[in-house]
Amino acid sequence: MKRKIVKKLNKEQKSLLIALLLGDGTISSNYVFKLSHSEEQREFLTWKHNLAIKLGFKLNGIKEYICTCGYNKGRKVLYTQFSINPTIKALRRSVYIPKKTITRKLLNWLNPLGIAIWYMDDGCINVNTSKQRSSIQHSIRIATCVNQDTAEEIIEYFSEIWNIKFRLFHEGKETYSIVTSSEEDCRNFISIIRPYILQVPSLKYKIRNDFTKQEFLELSPEAQDVHLL
Repeated sequence: MKRKIVKKLNKEQKSLLIALLLGDGTISSNYVFKLSHSEEQREFLTWKHNLAIKLGFKLNGIKEYICTCGYNKGRKVLYTQFSINPTIKALRRSVYIPKKTITRKLLNWLNPLGIAIWYMDDGCINVNTSKQRSSIQHSIRIATCVNQDTAEEIIEYFSEIWNIKFRLFHEGKETYSIVTSSEEDCRNFISIIRPYILQVPSLKYKIRNDFTKQEFLELSPEAQDVHLL
């Protein structure tokens, strides 16, 4: 019997898998790697699906079902799944210990595209237009929702690799997210992710430079392009 040759994934492919997993992706105990989104995020899921196909992965297309329990009960859920491969199995074993855990080893695989995907899944921009301030201030927040040690490790990663300073944001119940430390850090972060967010027009509000999310979405497409950091 011939030995089956398993093709190893390249760095770009591994970075994509890790980025998708750091965000909203999940790998079940039987190694099913699944990406799920609401109907409102169909464009985003389609973009992820097509990106993975372009990089050589096999997926089962975009499916949908009606959620029967929990917060999204009665709402349409869209999803796609990867064909199982050895890297997905290895990720499941190394990341779920026992729940999804972010490590520096994982972060070191990320490229700009990977950071953009993580942000599109779990990040937002805060625009402070308080009258008490002399100018509009912006900050990037990534809802990591991890313990303090892990959050500090993520902060160290962004500082060492990307020269972007984040600080801790206490979510409560001993969980932390991260927030950029200055206007400059916010701009530098957006300069990394901007090319990819512009590929998903429905998410351009995540790099707006003014207005609330709703106000930004109500702008014409031409006006949106002007009001981006």
